[in-house]
Amino acid sequence: MQKSHILLVFTFLLLVPYICSLTIIGIGYNALVLHSAEIYRTIIGALVGSIIMFAVKATIQRPVDLLAMQTNDSFLKQLLRFFSIRRRYLLLFANIILDFILCFASTYLVRAVLTLDQIVGSSIGFVLLIMFVSTCLGAYVEYDNLSIDPRQH
Repeated sequence: MQKSHILLVFTFLLLVPYICSLTIIGIGYNALVLHSAEIYRTIIGALVGSIIMFAVKATIQRPVDLLAMQTNDSFLKQLLRFFSIRRRYLLLFANIILDFILCFASTYLVRAVLTLDQIVGSSIGFVLLIMFVSTCLGAYVEYDNLSIDPRQH
């Protein structure tokens, strides 16, 4: 598979939904937690968010493995390995720590950029719409290679 094709699938099927997941965690935290600006509560929210991100990565494991097998570019392979949870425990722990930091930043950025009315209002709907469209585009582009039954052509 061509590198540009893999990058397209990576962007729409993995990267955009990952960023949307972080944004949903930030919106959900700030909408549900009273006094969300307290550091202790933000740390707990980021911890819960990193566990959620780990679960999200578990659901996309097969597409990640399939894309990684089809590329020879070492940078792209490492980028795909970021989403992999089938790794050594040290790298897995580092991945969870990175997710924690990104969730912490997401809760802070959502609070800084959006007003409370926007957070509680329709912002999560727009993020879910972006995630849905992106996932549909990524799956459409690479449906044959990412299907469970590889004989399906």
